Amino acid sequence: MQPTFDLGDIRSAYDTVVIGAGPAGCATAAAFARRGASVLLVESNPNAARRFAGEWVHPEGARILRNLELLDGLEHGATGRGFVVFPNDGLGPITLEYGGGERGLSCEHATLVTHLRARVSQTRGVDYLEGVRASEVRGRFVTLTQRSKSRVVNAPLVVIATGRSARKILGDGAVSEKVSISVMAGLVVRDTELPFEEYGHVITGGPGPALAYRIGDNAVRMCIDVPHDARASTKSHDWIWKSYAEVLPPALREGVRRGAGDASIGWAANTFRPRRYQTDRGVALVGDAAGVFHPLTAMGITMSLLDAEALAGARSLSSYAAQRAAESYVPELLSNAIYQAFAREDVGAIAIRDSIFSTWRASSMQRNRTMDLLGAATTSRVDFVRAFSRVALRAGAGVLLSDAATARELAGWLRWPWASVHPSQSLMRQRSVSWAAPESWARPDDPTEVFVEEEKHVS
Repeated sequence: MQPTFDLGDIRSAYDTVVIGAGPAGCATAAAFARRGASVLLVESNPNAARRFAGEWVHPEGARILRNLELLDGLEHGATGRGFVVFPNDGLGPITLEYGGGERGLSCEHATLVTHLRARVSQTRGVDYLEGVRASEVRGRFVTLTQRSKSRVVNAPLVVIATGRSARKILGDGAVSEKVSISVMAGLVVRDTELPFEEYGHVITGGPGPALAYRIGDNAVRMCIDVPHDARASTKSHDWIWKSYAEVLPPALREGVRRGAGDASIGWAANTFRPRRYQTDRGVALVGDAAGVFHPLTAMGITMSLLDAEALAGARSLSSYAAQRAAESYVPELLSNAIYQAFAREDVGAIAIRDSIFSTWRASSMQRNRTMDLLGAATTSRVDFVRAFSRVALRAGAGVLLSDAATARELAGWLRWPWASVHPSQSLMRQRSVSWAAPESWARPDDPTEVFVEEEKHVS
């Protein structure tokens, strides 16, 4: 089926309405359709896929896309074997590979999203509507607007996959509050070879960390973190080159100099928003609509796809919310901890960063454990505690004779493993509206029989 473009082409009732056709929305629609559900997938602005956004998919995310047959025919992009970290300490780069020979992928965002939309629009059971805005969501009723036309569609389950614009649809109280972290500059470097092909390159030593990876045969993406206190300086086109040239691998320098000298730099805000997977109105949240954290660990798309898989396989909205709250907590902690360690320049952060690098160099087990956590192959809090506690203890041993202020700063870093043992109850307790799903997602004669509303706390 090709995308439809008119409200008159759709039915008045579906099993599931998915709002937003990015990676999270496409995967959610395909996952429900494969279970026999009738799905309406709507996208208000298909051109938004051209913006600077996530492009790296960890192996768990690639697995989901393959299982949903959404990668079939994708001709562009590159294989992801893991990451190479450049500590800028004179001791050389550190290679972190996915375990078991697993492979991720990287692909230019617009290319990937366009392909996913084309594939999902051909999936049996999915009606895909472009140029249509969800102007209101009230429980199971969705008001769709296209130019001067409006139509209400009824669905037992409504899924918001609109990314960070979910607040515009649901209102201020439906999603958690965000905290601004930094901004990210994105540019495409052409005619350049990466020092380690098929790997993401994490580069430290500049004003903020940078991430580079291949997104096409002749294209490398550079993602450069810009701290808030340096934001005003970036109005100059040569700021990135002057600020990062000395820490870039030589193979990338000339390409970055050329790319930073034109007007093709894209910008994105880096924010942190704790993940929340459901609303009081029985609406499910997936992907960035559920929450966001810093993109340095490239978890965004993979977390979105894991949301889609879990929601389609859940027996209720409350069980989905509880499962994903538990499974996303460690990736959230890991992302925040790694960014803080790589970006901050206080003595505690420097000690932790040096300890991370020395631990990775010394232990293949610790490298493997880090990659299992980073790629969401495991979300074990025990593994996180083991990995981060060892780093903290190594850092502590290195400054054992330091001044009291340094010791206090290091002690503050212990909140990361401690938080994984004693998570905030606000992340785990949410009001919910649940559904009792039949074995088959074939729509019954009376859609109200599919979902049963109840309010309870998820513990």
